[in-house]
Amino acid sequence: KATTKDPIKTMLFKRAKAQPLMEKIGNLVWPKMGWRRVLDYYKRRTIRIPDSERSIALGLAFGCAISWSPTFGLHLIQCLIFCWLTRSNWIASFLGTAFGNPWTFPALMFISYQVGKALFIGFGNEDFLLDHKIGPITVELLKTEGWNILLPAIIGGYVMALATFPL
Repeated sequence: KATTKDPIKTMLFKRAKAQPLMEKIGNLVWPKMGWRRVLDYYKRRTIRIPDSERSIALGLAFGCAISWSPTFGLHLIQCLIFCWLTRSNWIASFLGTAFGNPWTFPALMFISYQVGKALFIGFGNEDFLLDHKIGPITVELLKTEGWNILLPAIIGGYVMALATFPL
């Protein structure tokens, strides 16, 4: 039985049969080729970024530094802005934002808040902070006293970003 192949459907490096959805999800959790090969692939892709060492290092530093800020959802936009201003590598910057991940965010935000609180106290604004209310953070507390938590964390986050950027 002779079949003719449709040239539009036949593409270079495309699967002949589409992979089922559950198989795709399973591959994300546990790749068929193994973790070592996946990590080797991404290592080689990172090494082959077509840019100067200065640009890549600057982008990575921006990504790591921006991870200190509690402005979740805006990290990548901030990375793009800083990379555009300094002509650094935005791919490396996006990789650097992985410094802030679900395991490190609690520590990063705690340190950012403590640094911001120390700055407020150092500049004589103790009445701005309501330490006695910051025990268990509830939704009602965030509605009424959200800036007392968020503002020191933002300021402390950017101070920590400036301190850790050279590293």
